[in-house]
Amino acid sequence: MKRIHGKKLFSNVTAIGLIFILFTAGFSISKQIETFDYEIIIGPYTQNVTSISITILWETNTYTNNNRIEYGSTTNYEYIEYGKSDTYHHEITIHPTFSSGYYRVISDDIESADYEFKLERQSQVTGMFTCILYGDSRGVWDNWNHATQVANAINAEHPDLTIHLGDMVDNGTIHSEWTSWLNLMKPLMQNTTVFGVLGNHEKNAERYFEIFALPNNEKWYSFDYGPCHFTILDQYDLWNVFSPQYRWLKQDLSTTNKPIKIVCFHAPIFSSEGQGHKPRMDIRNIWEPIFSQYNVSLVFQSHNHNYQRTNPINGITYVVSGGGGGPLYTPGNAEFINISKMAYHYNLLNVSLGTNNVKVTTKGINGEIYDEFIINTTRPSTPEAKITKPEKSFYLFNQKIRSYKLQRNPIIIGKIDIDITTSQNNIEIVEFYVDGDLEKSEYTEPYTYKWNKTIWNKSTVF
Repeated sequence: MKRIHGKKLFSNVTAIGLIFILFTAGFSISKQIETFDYEIIIGPYTQNVTSISITILWETNTYTNNNRIEYGSTTNYEYIEYGKSDTYHHEITIHPTFSSGYYRVISDDIESADYEFKLERQSQVTGMFTCILYGDSRGVWDNWNHATQVANAINAEHPDLTIHLGDMVDNGTIHSEWTSWLNLMKPLMQNTTVFGVLGNHEKNAERYFEIFALPNNEKWYSFDYGPCHFTILDQYDLWNVFSPQYRWLKQDLSTTNKPIKIVCFHAPIFSSEGQGHKPRMDIRNIWEPIFSQYNVSLVFQSHNHNYQRTNPINGITYVVSGGGGGPLYTPGNAEFINISKMAYHYNLLNVSLGTNNVKVTTKGINGEIYDEFIINTTRPSTPEAKITKPEKSFYLFNQKIRSYKLQRNPIIIGKIDIDITTSQNNIEIVEFYVDGDLEKSEYTEPYTYKWNKTIWNKSTVF
């Protein structure tokens, strides 16, 4: 009886102990839930700045419901803009009536520090702005050491905007690489608006389009800042003459009235063939004529991990800037290359609203100046030559017999004088070409060439 009683007693004690243990465990679990740390893990940072608006992004480590931006001309924060609820990724666009100010973001009970912003029209107040362009961070190979050094050097310049020319990471499908890149870019992205260019290593990953808030379709787009029109292109989507991007490019460059046109994309169409990648000749044949036709001033490329600058090609200076942190490449030689450098670097643009000139300074991570040049966007007018004879008529031995309004080319039998007038007085030389061959050079007026060939309905080029 005692043994049986003892067993029952032991059983009751054990049950009480188990209940106590479960209660303790439950208490511990509830305490962990109560003390979970809600955090802003990405940002906040600014995107897609215009003259009237700016977008602010941040991410929290859990879904939050009451997400908002408080902003104002001072940190008194007179304005509030609310975003979506039940999400960890937050993206809100504000439309301040002032050109610069302050903001902070709040998600439920999580509050950020105070940050500053400036709209594009702030450049009208200062009369100038600065822009950084560089590419190829790709810091996995050295644990992001050099990429961090370049980003920190850029941040010390306090630029108004920055354009990353592609290959931010080594593999855009790996989420952790974006986290590493965002961590090293945090000081820079909280002090300037960073625009992105798609490189081959981004791999069109969803994370890229989540991190950036860009105009148009976010692959190819354009924006204005001061007197500059920036056009961003994507070489990893269709780019030929039948593509939507090609049609968009022609419309974009032909319709802007900005005096400075700067085009950015990843793989170079003009670069020396040293260590690294060959220039994309196929894309050059399609895009370069458009750049020339619409008076592009500067083209920035990366992909090759070095610095290169060409002499002006049809009035355009092409820059390769791939020294953002990836392993460096030795540049080669090419007759159109003015200067090249194997170094980590970035390009600082100082743009004057008064003169519409662009001063480009290429700097290393310790402040070294590797190159410096000025783009004067006031181009001299191109002299024009007009053929005044023959007209769209029928000529018989230098005499006009009959005019043809709908005739595309003159009809000529026998010899004829080709007469030229020019749009300027200070012409040094006028050259006469027939079917691409130089026939005669004239140095003084009247500019005339006697064509002694007999031909019917000849299409001529002079």
